[in-house]
Amino acid sequence: MPSETARPLYADTCAAHTLVWFRQNLRIRDNAALCAAVAEGFPVIGIWIDDAETDNPRRAAFYRQSAAELAQGLAGRGIPLYTAASPAELVRLAVRLNIRAVIADESHTFADKLADNALWHELDKHGIALTFVNDRAVFGKTDLIPDGGTAHTDFDRYREVWLDRFSKQPPAGPDLFAAYRQPFPENLSAPPPAALSDGIFLPQNSGETAAWRQWRRFLEQADSYSVLKDFPSRKHTSLMGAYLSAGCISPRLLARESLERRLNAWADNIIRRDFFLQLALQHTDDDPSDGNPEHTLRLTLWQQGRTGIPIIDAAMRCLHKTGSLHPALRRLSADFFCHVLNLPRREGEIWFARQLTDFDAAINQGNWRLAASRHTCPDIAAAAHKTDPDGTFVRRHIPELAHLSADTVHTPWRFACSVDTHGYPAHPVAGIP
Repeated sequence: MPSETARPLYADTCAAHTLVWFRQNLRIRDNAALCAAVAEGFPVIGIWIDDAETDNPRRAAFYRQSAAELAQGLAGRGIPLYTAASPAELVRLAVRLNIRAVIADESHTFADKLADNALWHELDKHGIALTFVNDRAVFGKTDLIPDGGTAHTDFDRYREVWLDRFSKQPPAGPDLFAAYRQPFPENLSAPPPAALSDGIFLPQNSGETAAWRQWRRFLEQADSYSVLKDFPSRKHTSLMGAYLSAGCISPRLLARESLERRLNAWADNIIRRDFFLQLALQHTDDDPSDGNPEHTLRLTLWQQGRTGIPIIDAAMRCLHKTGSLHPALRRLSADFFCHVLNLPRREGEIWFARQLTDFDAAINQGNWRLAASRHTCPDIAAAAHKTDPDGTFVRRHIPELAHLSADTVHTPWRFACSVDTHGYPAHPVAGIP
């Protein structure tokens, strides 16, 4: 039986509609799905599926609040936004509202593609078309692949192709939805903003308005980004990850503005994001665990920030507490996981998926596959001194070590006889000199 949130609030109607299914494009500005819906020529209705069974409540809260703001923005243009609990409810609503076509942002992972195919068949039984548009990346997953070719696997080559295509054909064109208005259907109202669940901490405001505010704030200090971006304690990243993941802001517009301002180091993030998205469909999920008890212990210590390696433990505690982690520490933590702890990549990938507010399956998968494919792991102690030279980040997240100097805070096991670590592991879980 459909849930109350998905039950139509007005009587059956004969008028045809186009349904926009919002997934990871929770915005109004430069929304390809909305533009495609307007081009259909029928009144537009929106729907968003709230996954109540998620194992990442922080990300779910961010998406709910972003969807609530989207609902208000759509209502101002005469478009209701329904909330459903499953694709099956979407199908029932589409049939009831005489939907001619459902338009959604295209997915990228193999698992999502299987789910999309299943939904296509269900809608097709009722004569309803399901089409997809690129709204998560600058270029669609096949836009830069030559006819008969396969996805790019070399990032440097992909960047060359990407930049060449962008210079000739910037993907952000006229916004057909910018001036769109329609009469709001009678007896309909947008859902009220969702309240955060108890105990959920979001370090950032959600939604399209907050996304643009954060982007403008970043631009004020963007000139020093290339110099300071690799130092977690300086907090000099753009913090746009969660907004891009939820689609609160258009990657096309950010790419255009960053390249116009010659912020090439930051634009590389957008290009690499596209790179991972176009790669994702080539990979299926493998078995996350080998069942080795020793591996289970190491996994638990890594998750809890108790490995005895301060920079890794500070990173994991920060991730668990805030749902966010500096890019340099994501790379270092993944390298440590795969090449020092020698744990199956998928276990780390799954843990990040449960913790990150900005989690995107395709990008998370790409980053972890890249870490696993590297043949060597960097010297962890040297990497710690490089990314956190004065120990500020470690002290911030490991209070047991807050009293240690920059010379000792990253390698306390080397000074075990002369320093008190207040219960912090005296020796690393893995053999590190």
